[in-house]
Amino acid sequence: MDTIEEVEFDYEAYTRENPPDLSKARPGLEVRRERREAFKARLINHINMEIKHAREMKHVFISYCHENRTIVDRLCQTLASHDIHIWLDRDNIGPGTPWKQAIQQAIQHGDFFIACFSTEVNARSQTYMSEELKVAIEELHRRPADKVWFIPVKLNECEIPDIDIGGGETLRDIQYVDLHRNWEAGIQRLLNTISVTPVHDQKHDTNALTDEGNECVLFRSVDGQYYFIPFQKVCWDSTEISLTLCPNSSTQVAFLRKLRTRLRDVPAGSSIDQLEAIAFAHQEDAAWVKLQKVAQISTECETVWEIHLKEETVTSAYKNRTEPVILEQLTLDQVADMRAKRVLLDEKLEDANPSVMQTTVFDQMLLEAQIRGELSSQYGNRLQAFSSPIPELYQRFRNTPERFKKFARLISVLYLKLSNTVDDILQLDIELLDSAALNIKFKGRRASLNINREPTFLEFEGSCPLPE
Repeated sequence: MDTIEEVEFDYEAYTRENPPDLSKARPGLEVRRERREAFKARLINHINMEIKHAREMKHVFISYCHENRTIVDRLCQTLASHDIHIWLDRDNIGPGTPWKQAIQQAIQHGDFFIACFSTEVNARSQTYMSEELKVAIEELHRRPADKVWFIPVKLNECEIPDIDIGGGETLRDIQYVDLHRNWEAGIQRLLNTISVTPVHDQKHDTNALTDEGNECVLFRSVDGQYYFIPFQKVCWDSTEISLTLCPNSSTQVAFLRKLRTRLRDVPAGSSIDQLEAIAFAHQEDAAWVKLQKVAQISTECETVWEIHLKEETVTSAYKNRTEPVILEQLTLDQVADMRAKRVLLDEKLEDANPSVMQTTVFDQMLLEAQIRGELSSQYGNRLQAFSSPIPELYQRFRNTPERFKKFARLISVLYLKLSNTVDDILQLDIELLDSAALNIKFKGRRASLNINREPTFLEFEGSCPLPE
């Protein structure tokens, strides 16, 4: 919400500073006209500069409870000193103005929403802040997933409320800024975040969305949970992988701390290679990996995690082992094609090959086990294709379609590679048709089981049904 203050212009002072040149006397009417034009040009330029400055200022809505007014005033003064426009209910709602409507508009038009949490907030059962949070969460759903807008701030030692924000996440999954432990460092983090984020006129531009799938790596933990974590750097050198990760939720941080604990708790005299492998994916590649190093590195402005991984060699040792042929009419490549369609299109056995349903139940069970990957799990493949992971992922991220598409691509790479369905992914295009289906174009190269035979390619296009 841009505002323009009234500008006072002292015409008499201007006249004293710019006296008429009597040596070049001209008719009074002409002189007065030129001086009016000069005055008008200077005034317009002044107003344009004020408007430009107002538009470039970041507009921040601050939500708080009135018990924290003193420290919030300090926060406002600090931000205002850096040309950040603050919106507070007590300062920006005039007499007679419908306050609910004014607050809703201020939240929707703000470049940022700062929610100030404290023990005082948690102690109260109902506050005006609760209403502001409801509006902010609704607005959060409309904004691009990769743009920071909602910033939780801790004013003292307290818990962030476990309020649902959709997609299986709560407010606790949004990284907060801690002001009570180190005020200066917390303020600097706020300033860094606000200064690097585009202003209001740019933040709804969907063309500005970054390729979030390529900006995240995917971990599948030992217990089968998935974590899409932003990164600064990935170096995959042969079987060694080094990562610099920037987790943006408490859930991601908790997962990385758990990895660090696993390394720390390895018994003395034992090798860390004995730790169970986890699944990892980045761009078009995936691998079973084992932890080598986990370190948290914090500065005044940011916290990153340095992770070193090593590809597990057990999987690759059996990677090209020949699987048994279950039915004479199906080759291994055809079974792999059925597995790829299971992963990407959620295709069931009866849909993939209706003729199979005319065979014995025993043959059907064996083929289903082979499609899932159960028969090769003893050779290091612990990722089985019971169904497509995409519909469940959609339930978590349906409110952020761009994020969902990027994450769906990454989790598909994980399954296709680690189920030994294909060796290389040559094409994987994902397009959300509507809220009921995802269109997928896929082409992949199989591992060659015979050095005298060219590798087989799997290629198809179809749609994966999504839950209502």
